[in-house]
Amino acid sequence: MNLVASYAQIVGRINRRRKQADSILLNTSLTPWERRFLTESLISNLWLDWSNFVKQVLIASCSGSPTRSRGHVVARIAPDNSEPRIRYEVKRIYKNAARVAGLVDTGVLEPTWAHSNKIVGYVTGLAPSNVAVLQGAFGSGNLPGHKRVHLIRNACAHKSKNNRIEVAALRSIYLTPHFIDPVDIVWGINSTSNKIALYEWLTDMETMADSATN
Repeated sequence: MNLVASYAQIVGRINRRRKQADSILLNTSLTPWERRFLTESLISNLWLDWSNFVKQVLIASCSGSPTRSRGHVVARIAPDNSEPRIRYEVKRIYKNAARVAGLVDTGVLEPTWAHSNKIVGYVTGLAPSNVAVLQGAFGSGNLPGHKRVHLIRNACAHKSKNNRIEVAALRSIYLTPHFIDPVDIVWGINSTSNKIALYEWLTDMETMADSATN
């Protein structure tokens, strides 16, 4: 899938998650347990959407692709720009391990494509011809949405004291009437912008996707 199609797909999926968020927020008949269950499901699906988008962008950038600005990303100069080779390289970059020419990934497990602390390293290590564009898009410090979705998703999937503490730190930004479960932060209100956390994160991710595919 090229960059143009990847952008269209992620925007569609983000809009779907936004509508799902609306339905949760506006449904006053939900019990607290139901609200948390549905919110965890939404965050999990959003993270899968974003991971798939990042995967598509990295592979398309390495193999060559048209852009939404009617330009073209030239394929990187490498013997192999296939998906198995890119998967192999990303896994090695994740581990800070050397890459061996000619090897490909034959496993069934996907890399953690969208790891918020690794993605810029993936871009730098893969070195596609649009490396500067992707570094700027995924490394933008003023767009923390993907990092916060990653944090909440991990706290939901791996409930632990440390993960809870990390999420609780966001309460200095997002005001919540209660914090019984880490997922409660999703509906917190940003004390500066007066916007709901989840909607801010969705907008951040849309902005990053726009930058990465232009």
